Amino acid sequence: MQTFNVDKAALEPAYGIHIGRWSQYGDLGRLPFDAMWCQVPAGSDSAEDCHPEVELAIVVGGAATFTVDGREVPAPTGTAVLLQPGERHVIHAHGEPVRILSIYWLPEAAETD
Repeated sequence: MQTFNVDKAALEPAYGIHIGRWSQYGDLGRLPFDAMWCQVPAGSDSAEDCHPEVELAIVVGGAATFTVDGREVPAPTGTAVLLQPGERHVIHAHGEPVRILSIYWLPEAAETD
């Protein structure tokens, strides 16, 4: 068993926020996903992002608003936001920092008959 804690993670500036990729934890073996901790400082926004991966963003602290393809979605602590490939998104932190666990993976190639 292994445990991971955002309070003990090494975070670096990227995408207008602070991130800590799980590769910092050494050999995790072969996981079916990649992951990173994200922290959006209070009163700030992430840079707009758009990528080919599916992303499950779980708000583990604070309250965020996600703007996804122009639509605003409130995301208080405990909310999971599933982003599909190509969806443009920005994360907004309001009165307090927002902490997010981001789990992402490339979708399976479409099967042909």
